[in-house]
Amino acid sequence: MKARQSLAARLSSLVSSFSFLIFWRRKRTQRDFSEELQAHLALETDRLREEGMSEEEASAAARRNLGNITQARERFYESHRWLWLDSLWQDLRFGLRQLRRNPGFTAVAVVTLALGIGANTGIFSVVNAVLLRPLPFFEPERLISIISAQVPRMRGREASYPDVLDWRTRNHVFSQIAVFRTENFTLTGKGEPEHVPGAVVSANLFSVLRVIPSLGRSFLPEENKPGAVNGTNAAILSYGFWRQQFGSDKHIVGRRIDLGGRPFTIVGVAPAGFQFPIQTEPVDLWTTMAVDMRSGGNGMAAERGAHYLDVIARLKPGVTVAQAQGEMSAIVSTMNRDHPENHPRAARVVPLLNGLAGPARPALLILLAAVGCLLLVACANVANLLLARAAARQKEMSIRAALGASRGRMIRQVLTESVLLSFFGGMLGLVVGMRGVDVLIRLVPVNIPRLSQVGFDCRVLIFTAAASLVTGILFGMAPAFSRSRFALSESLKESGRGASGGLHRTHTHAALVIGEIAMALVLLTAAGLLIRSFLSLEQVDPGFDPHHVLSVRLDSPPHVPHARQFSFFSQVLERVRALPGVRSASGIFGLPFSEVDANTGFEIEGHPVAEANRPVTSYMAVAPGYFRTLGIPLRKGHDFTPDDDLAAPPVAIINETLAKRFFPGEDPIGHRIQPGISNGYGNKEPWREIVGVVGDVKLHSLAAGPEPECYVPLAQSPIGLMTLVIRTGGDPLQVVPAVRTVIDSANKDAAAYNIKTLDELLAGSVAQPRFVTLLLGAFAALALLLAAVGLYGLIAYSVARRTHEIGIRMALGAQKRDVLRLVVGQGMILTLIGVGIGIIGALGLTRFLSSLLYGVKPTDPVTFVAVSLILTAVALLACYIPARRAMKIDPMEALRYE
Repeated sequence: MKARQSLAARLSSLVSSFSFLIFWRRKRTQRDFSEELQAHLALETDRLREEGMSEEEASAAARRNLGNITQARERFYESHRWLWLDSLWQDLRFGLRQLRRNPGFTAVAVVTLALGIGANTGIFSVVNAVLLRPLPFFEPERLISIISAQVPRMRGREASYPDVLDWRTRNHVFSQIAVFRTENFTLTGKGEPEHVPGAVVSANLFSVLRVIPSLGRSFLPEENKPGAVNGTNAAILSYGFWRQQFGSDKHIVGRRIDLGGRPFTIVGVAPAGFQFPIQTEPVDLWTTMAVDMRSGGNGMAAERGAHYLDVIARLKPGVTVAQAQGEMSAIVSTMNRDHPENHPRAARVVPLLNGLAGPARPALLILLAAVGCLLLVACANVANLLLARAAARQKEMSIRAALGASRGRMIRQVLTESVLLSFFGGMLGLVVGMRGVDVLIRLVPVNIPRLSQVGFDCRVLIFTAAASLVTGILFGMAPAFSRSRFALSESLKESGRGASGGLHRTHTHAALVIGEIAMALVLLTAAGLLIRSFLSLEQVDPGFDPHHVLSVRLDSPPHVPHARQFSFFSQVLERVRALPGVRSASGIFGLPFSEVDANTGFEIEGHPVAEANRPVTSYMAVAPGYFRTLGIPLRKGHDFTPDDDLAAPPVAIINETLAKRFFPGEDPIGHRIQPGISNGYGNKEPWREIVGVVGDVKLHSLAAGPEPECYVPLAQSPIGLMTLVIRTGGDPLQVVPAVRTVIDSANKDAAAYNIKTLDELLAGSVAQPRFVTLLLGAFAALALLLAAVGLYGLIAYSVARRTHEIGIRMALGAQKRDVLRLVVGQGMILTLIGVGIGIIGALGLTRFLSSLLYGVKPTDPVTFVAVSLILTAVALLACYIPARRAMKIDPMEALRYE
């Protein structure tokens, strides 16, 4: 006995030593261990044979003394392998076999998941590019925007240059502050004049962004003043413009170019890929604030009341946005007291990245939430499929449990199969998302910046992988716990004849379907509200007739004095009016929906007010015939005439809102107002006699309420920019070549650009609500389809499980209508519960849509009732199809049903 214990101890020691060595060195194999065991067995056999035993007796005794060799080998195997990895590999192989054995189930589940994951991937790729991807600058988290708005209405976002200069000297939270605005230039001297999108910036902008030009240098502080470089202004070219227009000339620095008749000296070339401002149309060159100044310091940049500049700043190390906001609020409050003659302002500090997408930000986040709900609906659908499939595998799970499989082991097996499904769904979803992104980009409004950067980077791939993994675990939890939570005796009873399914599984089925219906109703309600809002928006009268009207942006030619600019515009208008197919033509600065406008305070004669309290009006300069060309009704008075030039008394035409608000109960014709913009000669704004009243026009948004509008003759305006508006008898784009010819013949250095129809401009103004409505409607329709399929699957599954019961009912005298009522009633109860929960959820969530709605409230009862009826009708159809099948059951066959 002692010898036997000694050998057993030696065997145990042998296993331990081998385990230790193999765990650390992993050089000894199982064969080595077997050979070592055989050597010990041979030695023991020899010893016993020497003691007088026969060969057979010695061999048997040696084996008894050495102990359980098979168990020792198993212990050795377990000691040098990662058992969890082996188990996982076994689960994966078994799961793959199960999916391969059920191709129909696998295909339906994978496609369902691919739709949900693909939609999420596509929307996230847009959100990632527009909202999440860091800006391509040094320490972008310290870059912020300072938004200057007029109180109390918080109108506008731009600041005046004198205000910014005061901010620079008074603040202690910013290392630097810079300003910028976009500008269109006309490049001449290189053949045909070319429209060049550019930006006017303060000289320190490149320093704020920490950007070093690839050629030359950045702007110098003194170049904010006119003529600082050899009597010219400074300019920096974009890398693409330098390559395209100047053939990558490495000696470009110091060269002069003409922009709008003014000389500029090229001092540098920006690095490849640099873009600022970040917008849909990248700029080709940058110049300094010198273009907004005249000699002696005069000009728009010297006017504290001229708010036209965007502001960017860099926070000092350790300073938070909240600290910067607090200091800026105090500075602006002090400046309002120092300059009571101006409208009071407020400053808001926001991270540059947050303000980049503007109004598109909430829309994109709502779409991301919507596809998240769609994915949850898809998960519930697949979970229901897995639960239904669990019934077919009930015997398998019972045998596993009887053989000693733990609950955790079975849960892991089911979750492994779920994750495999989600993996394949994620792979297909990635393909769907990649294809869908191309469609998304065509649908996304063009005024959203960084759309060109939408693509599949590591962040999108990680998101898709994470979504797939979480999805697999999410929809696999219910089936996993459902399969593993049963007693063996109960399982045998459920597998008996006439079973209707385990109660816990039926309840899980029902809960998932109710959740699907509730989420589908939330999505349908949101889509319904947006559809009603969009339809209301399209019914809004813009105040003019946009059909068959062409718009052409036209700058005044270089070297043409201000006094002769309108003569050029008039000459072009006369020739355009004479073109075949043209019914009428005019011109305007401040065309509706063109993003070119001006606002100014004004005073009414006889009602003096402090300048800080002056009301604000939109300011447009128009040529004669403008109102007739656009179909804007003239309510009172008369239109401008060709005689309304600088030699004539200043006149103005106002809209109905301005007339009703400031001339209540009286005729405004003959009264005089003083808009805060001069006529281009002298610094004093002229008093203008009101000669007409026209209908209200929507200038920026169809959803905006009416605002005061003031029109002045283009000939009495200092603005050297005009947009031609041309009404034609047919397709307005057909006259574009003839219009270009007319402009070239009038002055070969004049540049025409931004050629669009007014229908295009109007459609662009509703592009964002159309995009959100279309996508959310598509997601809601898909969710409705998935919820209907889920409900159909549950009822069909219930009918199949209750065939025996239904046969007994019919054998006992139940009529077909009774069976119909039984089956449909089961589905409609679930539907009504889901609708009730969905209505409660929608009431709480649709309030986040309020900023996207027009003419409809987030709690609109018509939408809620209509959506509930639609969902109930679809659910009724989904229940009726399996109910008809139940009505056709033969009682005799059903009684033999197993």
